[in-house]
Amino acid sequence: MNLRRLALLAPTFLLMVGAAAAASAAGDQPRLVPRAVIPNVAAGDPTPTPTPVPPYAGQVAALVIPAAGVDGRFPVEVRDTAIVAGREAFEDPSRPDAIAWYPRFGRPGFPAANSIFAAHIDYVGYGPGPFARLTAVRPGDAVSVLMDNGLVYAYTVVSVDIVRLSDLDMDAVVFPFLPLERERVTLISCGGTFVPRPGGGGEYDSRVILVAERTIPR
Repeated sequence: MNLRRLALLAPTFLLMVGAAAAASAAGDQPRLVPRAVIPNVAAGDPTPTPTPVPPYAGQVAALVIPAAGVDGRFPVEVRDTAIVAGREAFEDPSRPDAIAWYPRFGRPGFPAANSIFAAHIDYVGYGPGPFARLTAVRPGDAVSVLMDNGLVYAYTVVSVDIVRLSDLDMDAVVFPFLPLERERVTLISCGGTFVPRPGGGGEYDSRVILVAERTIPR
């Protein structure tokens, strides 16, 4: 499978200039209902050393990134890939407030796994998306993944990069080499400069790539 230079998170990440800001006014956004009880993890807290537990192959219930204002309210949904213009591309989230998870590429808690999540930075008619503040996160900040059985995996951010689409190597993003005692989550959203298209719409010229990792206790 080759995802190199994938046209990721388009076309529904294409926005009208100024539309997101207008839609962020009170009353325009749907009410978000908490889906789980989230642990109190403060930005910058060190990743705790967990007790060894067998990997759990269930569903992700919530994602928490305090430094980005992601507090577990955004629903996490399972998505996959689709063929777009002859290339394999990640499916967009089905709604602007959802975080997409692609379990075919990795599940939290499994040795050497890389769990991929994606969400909108903003969306026409809705406003700021779940990953609107992803670039506010810094190395050392905390990321928590809550599974549907109550298990929590705690990660530490190691990098946050804005990569131009022309330089984006999706093979390296999706298929990193990891030793068995490490695993990671990779969060992806649009970023950089919004380039409008004649007649409406447009596309961001970059992607935000956040990587967080944890050590698996032996």
